[in-house]
Amino acid sequence: MARIEQLEAIEWNEKHLSSAKHDLSSSAASNISLSELLDISENRPHSEKELSLSGLKLKANDTGLGHVELRRNLAALYSARSAGVTEDDIMITNGSAAADYTVFTALLSPGDHVICQHPVDELLYKIPASLGAEVTWWNADPAKKWQLDIEELKTLIRDNTKLIAIQSPCDPTGAIVSRPILEALIEVAAQRGITILADETYRPLFHSILPSDDDFPPSTINLGYKKVVVTGTVSKAYGLAGTRAGWIATKDETILEACRKIRRLQSGAASTLDEVIAAEAVSDRCIHALLARNIKLCQTNLDLLQGFVDEHNWSCSWVKPRAGTTAMLKFHKMGKPIDSEQFCSKLIEESGILLCPAGKCFGDSRVVRGYVRVAFGGSTEEVKAALAAWRSFMEDSFESVPTLSTKSSS
Repeated sequence: MARIEQLEAIEWNEKHLSSAKHDLSSSAASNISLSELLDISENRPHSEKELSLSGLKLKANDTGLGHVELRRNLAALYSARSAGVTEDDIMITNGSAAADYTVFTALLSPGDHVICQHPVDELLYKIPASLGAEVTWWNADPAKKWQLDIEELKTLIRDNTKLIAIQSPCDPTGAIVSRPILEALIEVAAQRGITILADETYRPLFHSILPSDDDFPPSTINLGYKKVVVTGTVSKAYGLAGTRAGWIATKDETILEACRKIRRLQSGAASTLDEVIAAEAVSDRCIHALLARNIKLCQTNLDLLQGFVDEHNWSCSWVKPRAGTTAMLKFHKMGKPIDSEQFCSKLIEESGILLCPAGKCFGDSRVVRGYVRVAFGGSTEEVKAALAAWRSFMEDSFESVPTLSTKSSS
C-alpha cells in the first residue's frame, strides 16, 4: 500500500483560509473572469465564439491526449526550432498536481532514487516518497540567491538515481533555475541517462528578469535532451485558478505513452469546459495581454512588498524573487530565527493575515528556519490592505513571537 504523505501547505491553507481577512498564501495570479478575458482579446468576436457555452458540445475526448486546440496553442509556447514540440508531444491533465503525479507514477518504482530541488512545492518530493522512492533534497542556498550548485548535485547521484525534479520559477522562493545551471544539469543527467522533470507551473511569469539576460531560462524541453518532461498549468501564471487544465510535454514517446497509460487508470483528464477556456486563454488572441496584465500586477505588488521589507529591515530580510508569485521572507530577533509557525498562527488569529510558515510547509530543515512564504499575485488593493494590517501587527505584537532554539530543526 502506498504511503500517504501529509501535504502541509495545502492543509495549512484549508485550515485557515475561511477565517482569513487577508490572503497572502494563495499563489495564483489574480483571478480573471471570462468577461475580462474577452475584454483583453485581440479578436473579441472570435473569442466570444470560442467561449460560447450555448454551442459547446460536452463530449468526451477520444484521443487520450486532450483538446487538440489547447495542445496546439501550448506547443506554440515551446516554439524554439531546436525543440520542435508539436501537439502530439503534449497530454492534457486535470491540473498541474495531476500532471506531476502522472509523471512520477509512470516513471518510478519502489526503491528508485529521486533528487529534488529544495525548497520547492512539497508535491515534488512527497509524491515520489509516497510511491516508495528514496528522495534526496538538492538544497538551494539563500546566501547565493537560492541558486542550485551543480557540483553538489554530482555528489547526490547514486547508481539507482532515476529522476531529478526541479521547479522554475520556484514556489516558494520565486527563484529561477538559470540557463547556465539548466545547461549544466542537462549535461550531468545525459551522462547517466537520468530523466529530468521540470515543473514549470509558474512559467512564463518573469517579472524581474529580461529575456536578454544571460540567466534567462528557456523551457527545459528546449535544450535538446530527450529525457526531459515538462509540466504546466493555466491556474497560476495565467490567473485561471478555477480552471483545472494542466499538461505534460515531452519529446520522448516512451515517456509520453507511459504517462498516457497511467492517466487511463486515474481518469485524470480535464473537463471539456476547462480545456476550452484554457485553450482560449493561451491562444494568440489572449495570451500576450493576459501575461502583460499579470506581469505588471506582480511588479506593482512586488514594489509594495519591497517597501515592507525595507521598513522592517531590523527584523526581516529576503532574496527578491525574479519570477512567479511567491517570495520567502526571513524574520529574526537579535540574530535568532523566529518560530515561523507560531508567527503565522499569531498573524491569522490577531490580524486575519494568512501566510505560509516555510518550516512547516516546505520541509523542516535549517535552510528554511525563520522563513515565511508570501504570495503577492492577488489584486493590488488586497495586497495593500494585507501589508497595512501586517505593519500594525509588527508594531503591536511581533515582540511576543518566539524564536527557535538552536537545537530545533536539522
